[in-house]
Amino acid sequence: MNFVDVDLNLLRVFDVMMRERSVTRAATELGRTQSAISHSLSKLRFLLQDELFTRHGGEMRPTPRAMELLSDISTALATIRASIDRHQVFNPATTRRNFRVGLTDYHAMTLIPGLIREFSRQAPNATLNVIPANGPEIGSSVYLRQVDCALTGAAIRDDPSLLRVELGQDRLFCAVWSGSKIASSAMTLETYLASSHLQISADGIAEGLADAALKQMGLRRNVVATISNYLVLPWALRGTELITHCGDAILQILDEKSEVTLIPPPLAISNVNAWLIVHRQMANDPGTKWLRDVIVGIYNGSRARDAKGGPSKALERRVFYE
Repeated sequence: MNFVDVDLNLLRVFDVMMRERSVTRAATELGRTQSAISHSLSKLRFLLQDELFTRHGGEMRPTPRAMELLSDISTALATIRASIDRHQVFNPATTRRNFRVGLTDYHAMTLIPGLIREFSRQAPNATLNVIPANGPEIGSSVYLRQVDCALTGAAIRDDPSLLRVELGQDRLFCAVWSGSKIASSAMTLETYLASSHLQISADGIAEGLADAALKQMGLRRNVVATISNYLVLPWALRGTELITHCGDAILQILDEKSEVTLIPPPLAISNVNAWLIVHRQMANDPGTKWLRDVIVGIYNGSRARDAKGGPSKALERRVFYE
């Protein structure tokens, strides 16, 4: 293979395919036909002497050779894009760009309403996709440009290619059904340990911050079930004596109809960090910077409302404070 034989547009196809993992979606993003994308892939496979992508179900998965090429090709394209963007003004009011945000189930509940409203107001011609960002693998999604940025509380391994900004911290509470015996009084460690627990884990398996705190004390709780999202929390707790944990940001969406009472835990548990993650190569991209500012503004606005007003009147009767 000689460099003069390489059509640089083929590298754009490779870069988009690494994000989309789909010929159909890559064609849509690049404004080309599926057959044109398939033809470009054939050229790339011939030039690079590798299959590059293999089909697994409905997804085109990259080969080890493709993963090896990703960093160099994406870096080169990002450098070219940044050089061009420096001389252009990004205008959210006129852009037709598609943006992708990775959100955990927890952050999605509290941020999506405000995010959609503000995104639609500022960028009426753009489109937004909210992608599940549950678990440490979200770092890979940012690295592979499958999302423009992600907001997560998961522990992300240190990676020099990822920029992490801590937006804030949420305090963990015990959540119980408001009609339970536990909800009628402050919780003791004895009651906590004697009760059955519901664990909310992004992958439906992993332990939580409460388990880590208990291990340091030589104790463990009785987890009888694990679920993967917060959306079903009111229904999962209703009519039970179960205890689970959730951050205080959930106060924004709970009302009396949820029948959920929040109680401070009888042990010290680490707060949940909110990390905004973006690929360093895209940190100065005007569109990405705008999207980050929108998310940061919504997050800070919600925390400011919490600090100023605290729980609503409807919640004051259902939250026990120390």
